[in-house]
Amino acid sequence: MKSCGAAVLAAALLSGSALAADDQGSVLQYPISFFADARPSTAYDMITRLPGFVFDDGQSARGFAGTAGNVLIDGQRPTAKTNDLQSILNRIPANDVDHIELIRGGAQGIDMHGQAVVANIVRKTVESTQLVADISNDIWTDGHMVPSASLQLTRRVGQSTYEFALETSTSYDDSVGHGFYNIKDLTNGTTRNYGLRYKSWGIGWMTTGAATVPLWGGQFKANFTYQDSPQSSTEAFTGANDSFSNIDSWAQKRGEIGLHWVGPVGDTELETLALQRFGRDTDNQIQDAIGDIETFAQRTRTVESILRATLRYRPNADLTLEGGAEGAYNELDGGSVYTINGTIVPLPNANARVEERRGEVFAQAMWSFSPKWKLEAGSRFEYSVIAEQGGISREFFYPKPRVLLSYTPEPNTQIRMKAERVLGQLDFTNFIASASLTSTGVSAGNAHLAPDRHWQYQIAFERHFWERGAVSLSLTHEDISGVLDYIPVPSGSGFFNAPGNIGGGHKNLVDISSMLPLDFLGLPNGRLKTTIAWKLTGVRDPATGETRAISGVRPRSYKFTFSQDIDSLKSTWSAFFYTGWHENSYRPDRFRDRNLPPLYVELEWDYKPTPQWMIAVAAKNVGQFNYDDQNTFYSGLRGSSPAVQWTDYQVHSQARLYVEVRRTF
Repeated sequence: MKSCGAAVLAAALLSGSALAADDQGSVLQYPISFFADARPSTAYDMITRLPGFVFDDGQSARGFAGTAGNVLIDGQRPTAKTNDLQSILNRIPANDVDHIELIRGGAQGIDMHGQAVVANIVRKTVESTQLVADISNDIWTDGHMVPSASLQLTRRVGQSTYEFALETSTSYDDSVGHGFYNIKDLTNGTTRNYGLRYKSWGIGWMTTGAATVPLWGGQFKANFTYQDSPQSSTEAFTGANDSFSNIDSWAQKRGEIGLHWVGPVGDTELETLALQRFGRDTDNQIQDAIGDIETFAQRTRTVESILRATLRYRPNADLTLEGGAEGAYNELDGGSVYTINGTIVPLPNANARVEERRGEVFAQAMWSFSPKWKLEAGSRFEYSVIAEQGGISREFFYPKPRVLLSYTPEPNTQIRMKAERVLGQLDFTNFIASASLTSTGVSAGNAHLAPDRHWQYQIAFERHFWERGAVSLSLTHEDISGVLDYIPVPSGSGFFNAPGNIGGGHKNLVDISSMLPLDFLGLPNGRLKTTIAWKLTGVRDPATGETRAISGVRPRSYKFTFSQDIDSLKSTWSAFFYTGWHENSYRPDRFRDRNLPPLYVELEWDYKPTPQWMIAVAAKNVGQFNYDDQNTFYSGLRGSSPAVQWTDYQVHSQARLYVEVRRTF
């Protein structure tokens, strides 16, 4: 039986896909009928079923071009940064989708925003009005709950679309539960043991709206978002002779207005964008122990303004030329206060005001120089000035070339080769002192940070088979300059840890993803989705001089999802397995080792009796993982100072029940 299954699978890999393809085979079209067995509720449900596609929500960073996810809507990237891409897709009802295109290696007239593979959701144009109500609840075994609710309205009239949503903005930590916290004094061998109880959750709200209308022969869209997301956590530590607690309350307020127009100007297409964002963040921490009370408070205000224009020209069907410019203004104003027993402890860069003025020009061309070959080449040139409190001003100039070569011998097979220079994005909050009183302690700010720079080289292979099957493999090597990590900043007779650039490094990545239909094993409409990633990194440690892994990089990731559509029951079941993760982080005076041992499991049943109703029930974190966080502290710099303390923080998490009901009117 096994040999028969292997033979069938081998035949599948050699066979092709019968899906419609165009643009020299780079675009595969998936009609709505492709997803019918799953009875999807939203566009996001459909995206997760695309063979050979791994969803990327994009990055939260400065600017617009460098933060794109890998999903377009009607050929355009959503004009939003505050509102994440997954939430946007979850607001698009499935019956509003006409078809989805999988664009691999680029297509003429499509801005890939630096992605090698994107999905394009093409919506229907018929007049319609849809109201969607959704309620859900996460219920933990200790009885605490985090409910959510949303109300979404979509109205189509001719070529115009109007959208509005009001919903809760919930957050929680899936590692809440009971555990222990042990502190070992390495100078005398004594250990203090504490029991631990950890809670964390928050409920806020968010509203979004958008209007898309015909204007000046093109399409104009205006959108807005406002989000208020508070969260709090409590850690209670109980020992034989003493007890203490940590309370952390933080809140994020985000607002955004976006304006976008795209249309013809003579023989060219012009796309313009204006985006205005603001944010207010607060963080208040208290560590309360007998005879020792530490507090940390931080307030930050951020502003981002972006103007962008892109001009596209297609002299013929095989060539697209594109050029444009982007200007941006970023501002952060914030401060931090750290006290011990009511006495303020001075922190380097406790207060900071940072302004950035950035300009970028770009040009690129996409050339289909044969039916099977496609070349995309271009470059962006960024110039920026960062001015900090106290009159410090620094200038940066970075060219960012990119070349992508795609070979499509047949519509179901593609090979891609890419070379690109990528500029990392500065997090302005690193300019200000920060803290996590339980885990990483207090860190100074650093006003002299520079972005890290990556030269990326990648080769990828993708093969589609059996209509619903696909496998892809990519190999990536990165040479990195100015790796961002932590450096010592002098303060009094000692030093604080602070974010800083520590020199050159490298990163090698292997990514494998597949979608395997399981009909040949006797499981009709069943499939196995696999995502595997391996990462090998290296950088010279500034404290020891030795080569070690880059902080925070998880070297291995294995995810498996089994699912099956059962038409007779109008249902879909799924089982998700994640083998956990492990990561190391390095600071000048400490070493951190965090891991989530295997196995994380989610089991879900979705019942869709009619196109209007969806009921989902899921058991999440069935195995109740243990989150383990170990820290070794040194009296001074690692490598030249002895270790003086070791801590072990471990939480046994809780399973939770998830229930969701969705109604479309």
